[in-house]
Amino acid sequence: MNQELKKFSGDTQAWAWHHTGISVLDIDKSLDFYTKNLGFQVIFEARAMTDLISSITGVDGLGAHLIQTKSPVCNHVLELIEFFNVPENINPILPIAPGRSHTVYLVDDLEIALERLVKSGGTQLGKVTEFAEGKAVYCADQYGTVVELEELKID
Repeated sequence: MNQELKKFSGDTQAWAWHHTGISVLDIDKSLDFYTKNLGFQVIFEARAMTDLISSITGVDGLGAHLIQTKSPVCNHVLELIEFFNVPENINPILPIAPGRSHTVYLVDDLEIALERLVKSGGTQLGKVTEFAEGKAVYCADQYGTVVELEELKID
């Protein structure tokens, strides 16, 4: 997006609400529910993700099946995630248990946004992780609500 057209918001300078992720018990049953009942369509799918999921959550050995979908009634992306190899002593704030969720916001400079978020009382949960589309990190507000900051690669 053209820098002049972006509207920046808050201390992190977020410029878009990218997607909402929901942890689910069964990815295929959940996908069936959202496609049949609400018309969502698959736009991205990654099965058996391990290293990237382990890094962004900070949980060694954690894996996930991940499907991103789009609604025909808006441009917002709904991400369904089924986690596996979940240890018993997991941080309950992490958006891993079925029904937990997180929202994802795009920023131009992840390090600055993360620093500002932490200074204002937020907590970094996992490591800054490099995905194909860019860097991302899970954080939480002071009440345990998880937000992800993402810096997209610009080609």
